[in-house]
Amino acid sequence: MTEPEHADTLESGLREQFGDREGVSLTVSDDGHCRLAGPDRTVVVERRHEPARAPAWTLVLRADGETVSKFGPLETTTAVLERVAALVDADVRYTVCCDGSPS
Repeated sequence: MTEPEHADTLESGLREQFGDREGVSLTVSDDGHCRLAGPDRTVVVERRHEPARAPAWTLVLRADGETVSKFGPLETTTAVLERVAALVDADVRYTVCCDGSPS
């Protein structure tokens, strides 16, 4: 599969899974990055742009404007879709640093 086909498969899979979900919006950038925003969190799917390597994505979970977790690299669109599905419905937990700020 070529790079645009991977991006199209990921975008269509995200739209199929989350397109009708109340309060969830999907934004896709020109470079294939996807942003799935819900009421209390955002999941950002970022495409690795290294031509010599197989396609891969990383996921970033954000809550309250802060990065909570990072995942990847994930090498198939199926793996990305499964991880996003788990993150959209999972409890968001914070680790608090010694100064009291979330990390």
